[in-house]
Amino acid sequence: MGNLDYKVYEQLILLFIMMIIGFGAVKMKLITKSVSDGVSMMISRVTMPCMYISTFMAQTLTAEKMAQCGITVALSVLYYAVAIAISFIFTALARPPKEQRGVYQFLIIFSNAAYMGFPVLRAILGEESIFYGAFFNLPFNILAYSLGIWLLRRGRSDVKFSKRDMFLNPGTIGVGVGVVLFLLSPIFVGTKFYDVFYTGVVQKGLASVGDTTVPLSMFVIGTVLATVKPGAVFKNIRVLITCVIRLLVCPLVIYLLTMPLGLEYMTRAIPILVSAMPCAVFCVILAKEYGGDEKTASVGVFISTLASAVTIPLICTLL
Repeated sequence: MGNLDYKVYEQLILLFIMMIIGFGAVKMKLITKSVSDGVSMMISRVTMPCMYISTFMAQTLTAEKMAQCGITVALSVLYYAVAIAISFIFTALARPPKEQRGVYQFLIIFSNAAYMGFPVLRAILGEESIFYGAFFNLPFNILAYSLGIWLLRRGRSDVKFSKRDMFLNPGTIGVGVGVVLFLLSPIFVGTKFYDVFYTGVVQKGLASVGDTTVPLSMFVIGTVLATVKPGAVFKNIRVLITCVIRLLVCPLVIYLLTMPLGLEYMTRAIPILVSAMPCAVFCVILAKEYGGDEKTASVGVFISTLASAVTIPLICTLL
């Protein structure tokens, strides 16, 4: 548990450093809202698609792994079905303002799987878990840019909603390209093209751009938090309840659902751990891009990330 604690706290410190830099840049009037909006747009349209494509290009498709990958994806679908249902129950009971409902649901449904989840998976389950974690995260990549956009725009009469934004946007296109390249990879294994394109300079170039996604995202969250009144951070009861659901309720429900399935340790642990991560930073980026409540999203990400220092080690005791 000691190594896990170190990994969790290391990631948290890195996240908060990035947020503090964005926060300070606004307070010192080094950047304006238009600059922050431009960075947010670059993330959603350039760096995130590059991250998705490079992630799938780096995976190796083998017959032995496909069955396990199928089980992992099925568990991911189960998790998202549960999380979506919980999010609708929450909004029905809590009755937030109509224009904020989608943000709360997004915060509940989507966890910070890639940046917080993968280091935790590696610390507990080993390097192999990252491969299956990428497959578990596949529905996230699709749903965040389809269901997520719909949720953020739902109830906003002042923002036009287009089905094209749900399915023909840089994020879903990036996922689609990545999946196609992944499925085609066995054809090129052993060739010069594979060495250059899949494991060489092309993949590394896309990965380098994709690696800027989380730092830039946390920077943007810091710029948004700089515009939020200090009292609003911890006085929003709905956000606090949302964070409890995100960090404790979702992983506990998944734990109870997977216990009787007789799954092997790694297969069962991945959905529990990923569902225990704080709110996805992408909520803020997509809220800024598609007309959601970015301030509520930023507060939710901030509080859940802070609280995860306690909840992640706690959930890990269940494994």
